Amino acid sequence: MNYKTFAKKNIFKTDEFYQFNLLFNDIDKINKMNFKHIAILERSHIYNGFSIFSPLIRSKSVSIIDYQFSKMIKKRIGYQYKWIEKLEYKFLKSEFLIKDDLKKFIFNFKKIDCDLLIIPNVLHHCSDFKLLLKYLLKKMPYIKYIYIFDSYLREGHQHPFDYARHTPSSIEKIFSDLNIRTFKINKIGNAFDVLLYFISQSKVLLDNNENKNLKNKFNEIIPLLQSKRKSKKWEDLGRKYASLNSAYSIFGKK
Repeated sequence: MNYKTFAKKNIFKTDEFYQFNLLFNDIDKINKMNFKHIAILERSHIYNGFSIFSPLIRSKSVSIIDYQFSKMIKKRIGYQYKWIEKLEYKFLKSEFLIKDDLKKFIFNFKKIDCDLLIIPNVLHHCSDFKLLLKYLLKKMPYIKYIYIFDSYLREGHQHPFDYARHTPSSIEKIFSDLNIRTFKINKIGNAFDVLLYFISQSKVLLDNNENKNLKNKFNEIIPLLQSKRKSKKWEDLGRKYASLNSAYSIFGKK
């Protein structure tokens, strides 16, 4: 099984969490753009410093930047490593580190000469993204593009290191303030996909005997919701300026 298939099935579970298909589709496009040096900002400490994205990336040079918090609880280091521990795929290990100290950022590097920075699924764990990006632009003087994948509809998780739920509009504003041009925004999912995501997040609650009838009702409608989750027709909520997606990605050009 190639790594992309494995990652979709076993790590990101794209059949259940449809939104992550956007991330995989975007990475396929990035691989066709012939970047010389790609930096990936991710929470690699969860996997003992190994990057779960690195086997997906094709570039002459790839650098992994681990995003941590200065008050990180030790037991969170490597707590998902068992997911990849016995795999034979080639995972790069992070050599660079950023620690979020809430009031400032601590870097173990002065410069990375990348032309693309990928930020997948980290945004909502950053205490001050605009400030972080401002620093990164100085430490990445040759950067040409920035790619972000995230969702503004997520359960609260990784407490207490769970912060802003940015929308594409808020990222566009941050980009603009830092002289970055937004040239592509992609969205995935619709209201039905969002419903499926939160039903999935409610599994433990629905397994409670008190919620048995509710669980049975959800089980009846889940196949119907799944049949409609991919259609762009249902992104529009029927009100002016109102829409709903389960995730988005955004490309910025320096």
